[in-house]
Amino acid sequence: MSSHAALGVVRSGVAVLKGSGVRINCISPGQIDVGIDLNNFDMRGMTSQLPPASMQSKESQKSTIGLERAGLPTEVARVAGFLASGFSSYITGANLVVDGGAS
Repeated sequence: MSSHAALGVVRSGVAVLKGSGVRINCISPGQIDVGIDLNNFDMRGMTSQLPPASMQSKESQKSTIGLERAGLPTEVARVAGFLASGFSSYITGANLVVDGGAS
């Protein structure tokens, strides 16, 4: 599912779940370094996307990402934890972009 389609599901879900007390949100991560070496990975079919963090040079990350590095899985997990907590009790229908300033 594309990110635009996922955001559409979130937005329509808000309308469907209105009044039920259920919140629905979306997390859109950028490049996340998952610690897997993909140097021999077949890149066919991935031309429309940025390459995985492990295949992108540090210089390229510095020029395209505001924080000049790929994100960590724990940084995305903290956002998910925030959304699951009571601290986000008034947030619904949101798209939280976790991309280090790349967008």
